[in-house]
Amino acid sequence: MAERIKYAKARQEIIDALRVDLIGPQAEDEVIDENPKFAYLIGMLAPKVPDKSSCFNEQEVDADIAYEDGADFTAGEDDDNEPITVTHFDPPSSIGISFYVESSLPSINLELNWGDYTRSTEKKLKKDGKEVSVASFSRHPMKETLTINFGEIERTKEYSLVCDSNVHIHVSKIQLKQDYSLITAYIMNRRINAENDLESLMFQVEVKAVSVDGRDVFFAEHICRDILAPDEFYFEQRPILGRGRGCAATWGEAVNGRTSYVKSDFIPQYEFPGVSAALEGFDKFYFSMRDLSVKTKKDTILEKLNTLANIYEKWIKDALVNDVKMQDTGFAEKIGNSVISKCNEALRRIREGITLLINDDISFDAFCFMNRCMILQRNILNYAQKHGAGIDCNFKDFVDPRKPENDFGWRPFQIAFILMNLSSMVNPLHNDREIVDLLYFPTGGGKTEAYLGLMAFVIANRRLRATENDEFNYDGGVTAILRYTLRLLTTQQRDRITKMVLAAELIRQKELPKYGKEPISIGFWVGGGVTPNSFNDLKDNAEKPGEAKRQRNLIYKQLLTCPFCGKPLSEDEFYIETEKKSVTIYCADNTCLFYKYRQNRMAIPVYLVDEEIYAKCPTIILSTVDKFARLPWDVKTNSIFGRVDRVCSRDGYVAIGDEHSKHNRKQELPASTLISIKPFLPPELIIQDELHLITGPLGTVYGAYETIIEDLCTYNKNGKKILPKYIVSTATIKNADEQTKCLYGRRNTVQFPPSGFEIGDSFFIKEIPTKTDPFRKYVGVCAAGQSVKTALLRIYAIVLQKAFDLSLKDEYKDVIDPYYTLVGYYNSIRELGGAVRLLQDDIPKRIYRIKNKYGMDKVRYLNKSTNVEITSRMSSYKIPEQLKKLETTYEDKDCLDTAIATNMIAVGMDVDRLGLMVVTGQPKQNSEYIQATSRIGRSFPGLVITLYNPYRPRDLSHYENFTGYHSQLYRFVEGTTATPFSARARDRVMHALIISAIRLTYPQLAINAGAGNISSLTDDQIAGIKALILDRLNIIKPAARVDAEDEIDQFIDKWKLLASQSKQLRYYVLNTEKYNRLMNYYGENCSDMEKATLNSMREVENSANMYYFTED
Repeated sequence: MAERIKYAKARQEIIDALRVDLIGPQAEDEVIDENPKFAYLIGMLAPKVPDKSSCFNEQEVDADIAYEDGADFTAGEDDDNEPITVTHFDPPSSIGISFYVESSLPSINLELNWGDYTRSTEKKLKKDGKEVSVASFSRHPMKETLTINFGEIERTKEYSLVCDSNVHIHVSKIQLKQDYSLITAYIMNRRINAENDLESLMFQVEVKAVSVDGRDVFFAEHICRDILAPDEFYFEQRPILGRGRGCAATWGEAVNGRTSYVKSDFIPQYEFPGVSAALEGFDKFYFSMRDLSVKTKKDTILEKLNTLANIYEKWIKDALVNDVKMQDTGFAEKIGNSVISKCNEALRRIREGITLLINDDISFDAFCFMNRCMILQRNILNYAQKHGAGIDCNFKDFVDPRKPENDFGWRPFQIAFILMNLSSMVNPLHNDREIVDLLYFPTGGGKTEAYLGLMAFVIANRRLRATENDEFNYDGGVTAILRYTLRLLTTQQRDRITKMVLAAELIRQKELPKYGKEPISIGFWVGGGVTPNSFNDLKDNAEKPGEAKRQRNLIYKQLLTCPFCGKPLSEDEFYIETEKKSVTIYCADNTCLFYKYRQNRMAIPVYLVDEEIYAKCPTIILSTVDKFARLPWDVKTNSIFGRVDRVCSRDGYVAIGDEHSKHNRKQELPASTLISIKPFLPPELIIQDELHLITGPLGTVYGAYETIIEDLCTYNKNGKKILPKYIVSTATIKNADEQTKCLYGRRNTVQFPPSGFEIGDSFFIKEIPTKTDPFRKYVGVCAAGQSVKTALLRIYAIVLQKAFDLSLKDEYKDVIDPYYTLVGYYNSIRELGGAVRLLQDDIPKRIYRIKNKYGMDKVRYLNKSTNVEITSRMSSYKIPEQLKKLETTYEDKDCLDTAIATNMIAVGMDVDRLGLMVVTGQPKQNSEYIQATSRIGRSFPGLVITLYNPYRPRDLSHYENFTGYHSQLYRFVEGTTATPFSARARDRVMHALIISAIRLTYPQLAINAGAGNISSLTDDQIAGIKALILDRLNIIKPAARVDAEDEIDQFIDKWKLLASQSKQLRYYVLNTEKYNRLMNYYGENCSDMEKATLNSMREVENSANMYYFTED
């Protein structure tokens, strides 16, 4: 804790330097040699000029009194973020604060503070003896306390100050329904007759409302409103007590929703609390993975798991059932009983999982395998980090059970989440199979380990239950599908997942054949621009010179280092055999278990080419969501869902319906054999990380395709349909029930951990007080009267130079590293491009001025090579390289000065070192803002400076409510949207769903030429395809059923018509001289006979059509 306080002190030094540079003053009665009009950027009020249109702030004064008596009112909410057109920049003429008081309160005091500056000159001799006039500017503090008697105010009242009659105070009072009043107080500059511009300006302006007698007379918004938002009770400990008008508002410590003062602030600060997943009384090794992996310790293991359940049960009783709030009948009926019920249901499922481990030996064996796998994965991770960095070490030292540092413990929420889901994974008929389980935990809390553990359990459980008499082959096939939405996410996450797969495979090989004869492996099924789709792409083609080499390079760049030992992999370690359709990967390090020259060498169990993934059926598919748009295009995708019926000795598994003949003998290869086999059990577990990103057009298309994906993962057992289990995770989401219903057609979504009565405590997650453990501080800047470019330049310059200055001081040199590299976050590549130009020229010049202005020892030089860009323009293979650069500390000459990025980093960028970010403009989605800023301060107290655009209403609204917004950050997350069966969505994807369902279900229609066999389907078979889609539609959008059914019939009729023509029909051919085609790529010119079909879900908004009609 003491160490974090030292980091926080360095962080505050940067904030203080920012405040002094942007607002001032350096001292109450400072004398400066620069005109304060240019020295300072914000905190100024200029006089209102009568011949100009009213400024935005003055319009708000009128808006205050536009509400009728008794109306409820919440200040400052506006979602319209279109920029207001400005032709010049003028400082505001007024600022104000809004707050709530009891209507019976007789009076309050307003404390007004600002600074006036006067210019003076004196003669000085230069070195050459010439006399020159030197200007200086002296500050004069201005203060006055004004008593506001509410009895004198009917609606509004204006006051003139005694110390300056040209400074006016405008107060409005709005009576609310609940015997409270909304008060808004403005300070306004009316110095229209000042002698010069400088004397007309007010600097460092502050308005502070205080009680006359020191009592807490200012009330929280939620107390004063008649109607509460449904989730507002969670945030009672973080009330909103005021809002700024043209500035931000801050207030004193809140007690029971009341405080003693509210004041204006131009650079507000809010320390966001961190959370802990630890439980009081449990050390971090209580749920030791090593201890939980030992089968002979079953009684001890079960005792620990039951202890967790017992303590959770006690917490439910003490913190919820016996809470004083439950004595309020209204609270109990509306909120309390529901919260308690959800917690009790989670407890029931946890206990059910424990009971399963008691009674079922196979489940307990799989549980122990999971723990062995997860601890070995952590051991491999630590070994790879050290060995890969060139440090001499031995892997045996990292798995030595006698060394405490080789042990790792589950966080309680992780083991609880796994226990909750055991029954539904072991018993496919269990009702919980139909529940979508939402793992909802703050960024960096350990969600990944929780679902990795569950995946390891499912892999072992499935293989341990394999028998010869099963309808399906349980030993092998895709067991789990793990999906992400962004390339950056897959780049970092797959490293962890790959290490887990290595660990599982090493355990399997050690105990052959207990955990199956098929290797445990992983396939990277991602976009064609990231990995090759086919081995034909790797063959030299005279018509496409260089293309084969480019495709091979894609493979090399997917595994830059050995996942086991961390050493770099060169092209020589990738054995690409196009005839055998395989890419075998080894390691060049002779100490590695996957060394290429080792006797009985082992290949790294990773598959990178789509064609090989289909043939090898890896245990885990790691995919980007858009890849599933391939379903109607390629029958080989059937194999991902276990739908194989043959195995080729040369190529591997063959999908049902796919054409595949035996290979003749070649010089280096024997003739192949083709053997019939039974299909694999379909994937049982589908995990979607970062669920909040599956929204808008992507979510709409994704939700439609999910109809087919779920069906391909479904099978029948004892006359009942067995569905796959869905696990989704996110740190930011609202209305999850509605979203998962639209995406997955499931009516029940369960959040874990379930909430308690307070946002700061749900048993498994507890907030940590910021006074003893600072976490992430948000700082707001909004420079009204200035361009955003100017404000950005000033912020970057002072922050970069101050961090450098602190690095030279003994007191801070050990704690400044997190704040040495500035991460600049932008909402678009266009805005980011402007920052690049600033970094190259203007910011270095400003840094030099700062060094001289504040008497710093040295100037910080920005090197072009120490700035990186992380955006969608960056190739995937470069992402790990750039992330590696971000880990370089400031002592190294290669340490980055800045990293500028767009929302590419909003998820998945886990660089613990980073502690400083400047966000330019409020992101469009609050979830994006939370995710992006959560990249900062993961290991050290973080600093996020948000620069708001004062000419965008939404930005200004967030700035004015800065403290309230950040105190209830997760409450303001918007609900996500997905409309899979809207008319526009059906037009885009309905035909693709029909083609996928038919092509992947009926072998006679599987191959390309099979498109002409549509008439071979019986009426019952077509009815089954229709029912598949319409049953999903009944859940998601029942009102569209009639239209959708008609559209299905029309498409199938059109398909049959095309198939009956003399020119044969194919699903797709490049040239249509000989054949008609049913599909064409989306974005290409399509004839009336073919349907534009997505090849990637990224194409959902590829173009727009505009029609212009004229009247003749």
